[in-house]
Formats: sequence, C-alpha cells, structure tokens
Amino acid sequence: MRKTNFTWLPKRKQLFYEQMARSYRALEPQKHTDWAPFTEKMIDSKITLISIAGAYLKNQKPFTVEENKSDYDYREINIDFKKEDLCLYPVDWEPSESEEDINVILPAERLILLQKEGLIGKIDDTTYSFSGYNSNRELLTKSIDKLINTLKQSQETDTGSVTANNGALIIPASALSSETACLIASQMESKGISTAVLSLFYEQALILSPPRCAFINFPFGRPIGKANHITLHTAVLRDTLRLFEKAKSPGLLINLNFIWSFGNIPDW
Repeated sequence: MRKTNFTWLPKRKQLFYEQMARSYRALEPQKHTDWAPFTEKMIDSKITLISIAGAYLKNQKPFTVEENKSDYDYREINIDFKKEDLCLYPVDWEPSESEEDINVILPAERLILLQKEGLIGKIDDTTYSFSGYNSNRELLTKSIDKLINTLKQSQETDTGSVTANNGALIIPASALSSETACLIASQMESKGISTAVLSLFYEQALILSPPRCAFINFPFGRPIGKANHITLHTAVLRDTLRLFEKAKSPGLLINLNFIWSFGNIPDW
C-alpha cells in the first residue's frame, strides 16, 4: 500500500502524522461517492478555484482560532487581487513558502497561465477561500451550500456561452484542510458540480474517497511545490485539472509522480 512520506516535517509532527496515517489504514474506504460527470471539454469550461488555506483580504473579516460561524464562512477573493492586500491564517501548516510566493497555496496566476496555454476555457474571476476547519459540520455544510448556490447562479448567467459548465478545483494546504477538501467535494458533487481535489495525504484520500483526487507527496503548505518554481506549479496543476476529463467513474485517486527535493521545512 502506498504511504504518505512525512520525513521533511519536524520530528514531533512527523510522528503525529504517521500515527494518523496508521489510523486511516485501519479503516475501510467510504463505500458511496457522490458523482457529477464532467461532460464538456476543458477548453469549453469555466474552472473555479477553491483554496483551503485561510486566505483573506485585509478589508475582510480575518479567520481566527475561535472556530465561530465566521471562521466557517468562505471569503471571496478576486483573481486579480494585489498580493500586499492578502493575509493568511494557517491553521495547521507552516507558511514561509506561501509568504514568499502565494501561488503555492492560492495559484491564481498559474491558472491564468494555463488558460492562456489553452488548457482551460476560463478561470472564474472569484476564488473562494476556506479556513480549513471542519469540526462543526453543520456550519461547514451551510457554508458549502451557500457556495453551491453562488456557483449555480453563475452557471445560469453563463448558459449558452462556451464557459457555462463549471468545475471546481479544490486545493488544501494540510491534513486538516485536505479532509475539508474531501467534504466540500462530496457535497458539491451531490448537487451537480464536478470537482477535482489535490490532496497532500494519501491514506486520508483513500478512505474519504473524493470523486476525483490527485495525491501529491509534498510537505504541508506547499501543495504545488517550491516558491517561484513556475514550471513545477503549472505541471502539478495541469495533471490535476486533467482529472476532470480523465475520470469516468467516482473515486478515482491518482498519484502525481513529482518528488519534493527541497529539504526539510521549518517547524510551526
């Protein structure tokens, strides 16, 4: 069985997540996976980015440690945001890489490159940002339902255009937010919106069975790679986005064969 490698994490956290992985390996995979077929070509579709890394703008309400209702609400961030206006609340990951290059956890600029390349028809003008919390499932469910309604209204507005078929690319930053990503994907698929998840935790993804999932064995806080490595970033995103057309049945979990070769990461 494939195993997530945590060796680049600080020793204490490495042991913690290895124990968590063993706990997942003792479980049976989820039997039912919600599924919304992706019926169009990527070049004819609009893709929405959902980031689960606690990003918010300075003029928005911050995410906090309190886990109150506001911490479960998503923040809407225009894809043309100014980097100096963006703040992060990293719940369970180390942020130094994203502080150098925000694209490692919120890759709006990299998706624009793939749109110009011709892989995607259009990138949604709005990115939706979650904190990653999921212990209060009622609040999380309500927030996801609100997002689903927003995206469906956007679909209705775009009906008849070449970008009317929404897919959601979900990028978490850690173990907790990878679990949240699987929950978001399942709920969105149950309401007819196709999703693709980039997970940093193989054992967790295997058990939670999101409809379309790519596993990448990179450290938390670095889901698409090292800061400013544009070629690596676009390669990871390209392979993940191809899941929309590649997956023909629910529960597809692929391994992305990229290797983290940048050493250990700082403690947090």
